[in-house]
Amino acid sequence: MTTRTLRDTVAAADAERFAGRDAEFATVRELLDPAGERRVLYVHGAGGIGKSALLRATARAAEADGYQVAAHDARTLPGELAPLVERVLEGGTARRCIVIDEVDALGAALRPLRDALLDSLGDDSRIVFAGRAAPDPSWHDHGLPAVVVELLLHPLADEHATALLAASGVTDDERQEEIVAWAQGSPLALTVAAAAPAGTPGSLESELEGRLTAWLAGQSMLDADPAVLEVAALTRVVDARLIAAALPGRSTRDAMRALAALPVVERLGPGLTMHPVLASAMRARLRATAPGRYRELVHRVALHLGGRARLGDIDALIELSQFIEGEEYRRSFSNRPSATHYADAAAPGEFPAFGRANGYDEDPGWDELLAWDASPDLDFVMRRWDGTALLYNRFTKVSRLPRLGPITEALAESARLAGVDPERSFAGVSLFADASLRDRAEASRLSTGAFMYRVDMPDVEAILIHFPRGEREPGLNAAVSRAASGPGVPAVTITDFRPVGAVGFVEALVLREQGYPSRTGAPRDLLASDQDLEREARLREVLDRVFDQSGEDRRLRQAIELAHFGPRRRESELLAAMHVSRPTWYRLLRRARERVLGAAGELPPVG
Repeated sequence: MTTRTLRDTVAAADAERFAGRDAEFATVRELLDPAGERRVLYVHGAGGIGKSALLRATARAAEADGYQVAAHDARTLPGELAPLVERVLEGGTARRCIVIDEVDALGAALRPLRDALLDSLGDDSRIVFAGRAAPDPSWHDHGLPAVVVELLLHPLADEHATALLAASGVTDDERQEEIVAWAQGSPLALTVAAAAPAGTPGSLESELEGRLTAWLAGQSMLDADPAVLEVAALTRVVDARLIAAALPGRSTRDAMRALAALPVVERLGPGLTMHPVLASAMRARLRATAPGRYRELVHRVALHLGGRARLGDIDALIELSQFIEGEEYRRSFSNRPSATHYADAAAPGEFPAFGRANGYDEDPGWDELLAWDASPDLDFVMRRWDGTALLYNRFTKVSRLPRLGPITEALAESARLAGVDPERSFAGVSLFADASLRDRAEASRLSTGAFMYRVDMPDVEAILIHFPRGEREPGLNAAVSRAASGPGVPAVTITDFRPVGAVGFVEALVLREQGYPSRTGAPRDLLASDQDLEREARLREVLDRVFDQSGEDRRLRQAIELAHFGPRRRESELLAAMHVSRPTWYRLLRRARERVLGAAGELPPVG
């Protein structure tokens, strides 16, 4: 009589809850196929994305297929190479399936371990590695691509996330929808949220934050200023300038040092980023338990990001759009990451191929669109995770719009009638694939951010678009777009950001949602270089409010006064007046301009 153990019960429950990874598991099945060519699988992705769950499913499948399975956590393996190899090879070399999770912990030892396993294991064996980082270039040399398959795990799509919740016992539709929206495709977040109890307002959010902190950091509390942690949780990337704007008076050096030391924070470019699952939990807890504090922090961060965006930082504009809450606007402007779709450059020859595949070559305006093929300012494609093209965008600055036929004539005439600035406005066409409404809507939402990245113009005034197959457009958002063409000509819609431009529009929207007034006037006008006594008087009032008498503030104020008061000076005169090098001058001027653009009345202290 076979006795079922508790371990068997745990394994069975884990198998039942493994959901949403059909495509990835198909890759595992190919690896385990005795007739297959692949021998090694390298799984990688962010923490909490489901690597360990996939490895456990792989181990179960391998054991069912007759492999002798050995599963290891690299954090528990010996640090020296010889005992490391010996430990992993325990049990023989024939028909083995070696599964090693958390391989980032092996560091430089991973490569020689891989080579030792390749030299020792029989051809009927399989190896599975998993870690956060992608495989280094050595994995692409010496014939390894013939036997190695690399698998990047993406966040779960909404329907797969819902399936995972159902498998975890969460069947209430309203709770499923709430958790799916919060978890953003993270299996870890879904699992923790499914197990967390409901309670009084804020208790669920606090419970989630505590559980995630313990899970991700290995400790129940994070050793950092709580206010600094909250700011880091609000934005994808935090740097010293953002902390200074959100938390005046804090030591930015100490704050950045404390954040960098946390196990849930990683360096990303010039700043730091918190694990997205934990950041999401912290934001939810802050909104539920301290809504006034949340609004004020968002207020400060939004003003800072708006100032940076006005100076040309497109990343700051994209970050600012993450704070949009209204669903109607989120469909058009919120560039929150997608688990299923992404923007990509168009491949050579893709436009005519896309048009033919989706029936556009049968439309009367197709020859005109083909003639435009050689002259657009930007072409880009929105794709589903599997590479399928869903939306093809082609845009040109209005001032350079060619006149090739009825479509381009309608775009040009609509721009003229609307009175937009031809140097700050764009016109083009958007071609949707014959795909599901969900695919088209998600591609449409992400295309705004992709457009802003590519045009690199934060003060875009207007975007005019013709949809050759208007019935495929997922729904004109009346809050931000309207018809711009007259009857009897190809239909044109306009997204109009006037009078404040794209940055001012998004900033005002975020501030209004948090209960704060938008900036009065156009802040960037204060930093013009013309000799305007009224502008200079308004700017001097801002300087008096923004800068104090400290040595650093006096230098920043001097930079503004040299650049924006009186007659225009040559660069050599500016450097001589400040006694600085060219890089130092522009660094000081950038910081000073950010302070000026971020000024929006006296703000009460936070935290």
